[in-house]
Amino acid sequence: MALAVAAVVTGAADDAEIVCDARREQLATLLAFVDQACARAGLDRDTAFDVRLATEEVVTNVIEHGYKGMPAGPITLRFHREPAQVVVTVEDLARPFDPALVPRADTAVPIEQRPTGGLGWHLVNQVMDEVRHEPRIPHGNRLTLVKRILTTH
Repeated sequence: MALAVAAVVTGAADDAEIVCDARREQLATLLAFVDQACARAGLDRDTAFDVRLATEEVVTNVIEHGYKGMPAGPITLRFHREPAQVVVTVEDLARPFDPALVPRADTAVPIEQRPTGGLGWHLVNQVMDEVRHEPRIPHGNRLTLVKRILTTH
């Protein structure tokens, strides 16, 4: 599947979308899209870092776990900037994902004693203000990541 990109920037809110195959070699393209969308939206460095980190974790999980053992299918990222928040939506056609089945990260154990991996979902929930999962019918997932933006008047 060839990389398809659609981006629209309007008045007070930025809207952008990218669709490509969920392959590891597309990760840099997907993250560059997020970086550019954050910059166009005028996000401060810390907020942009949180949005990028959460998106990277989700996209990596879709690539490595969602489509594991299957042909790589599409992954869609949508970025929407509102006055008080940024919303990133990640959609796939991969096997169903149930956040309730993700083991809780044991952050009390010293880092050198923890197994590799397993902190991604924890990080996503720590850096974002809201995380919503919806199964797509007949298959796939929609994950919505919301980051509130502090505004000063």
